[in-house]
Amino acid sequence: MTHEHCAGTGRTIEWTEGIITRTPRTDEVKLPEPGVLYWARKLADQHATWTPTALVDNDPLHARVQKDFGSALKPLLRPHHQEIARRTELKYVRFAKVAVDEHPHRIYYVFPALNRPKVVMQPSPRRTLQIAGILTGVFLLLVLVNRFIA
Repeated sequence: MTHEHCAGTGRTIEWTEGIITRTPRTDEVKLPEPGVLYWARKLADQHATWTPTALVDNDPLHARVQKDFGSALKPLLRPHHQEIARRTELKYVRFAKVAVDEHPHRIYYVFPALNRPKVVMQPSPRRTLQIAGILTGVFLLLVLVNRFIA
């Protein structure tokens, strides 16, 4: 380009700057799906202290996660189209489900907590069915009484 004032010549350079932002995709996976009662997971969410882990290769939990959940996690860990990077965060909790012979209608869940273990009592499945049967019977009795009165 020629500069008219001094008759000099030179080149101009234009810089264009852009920022590409990507919204991270977050998938929440709750394992194990089968075999754990819904309320046991809810109790763990409410009462337990979950431990985050990076699952490095020498972590003993790494082998267990691979063995127990590898087939469920494998499809979720495949690279996605145009993926730049990925961070996987796992947290786990170990808890005990305890049945005591002296209390056949109760199940105790023992969760790790910050200061000491947290024990939560729930009715056993058998007791839950008994309560449901009693409530159903009372409801049917009320319906029958209502029909006889009306």
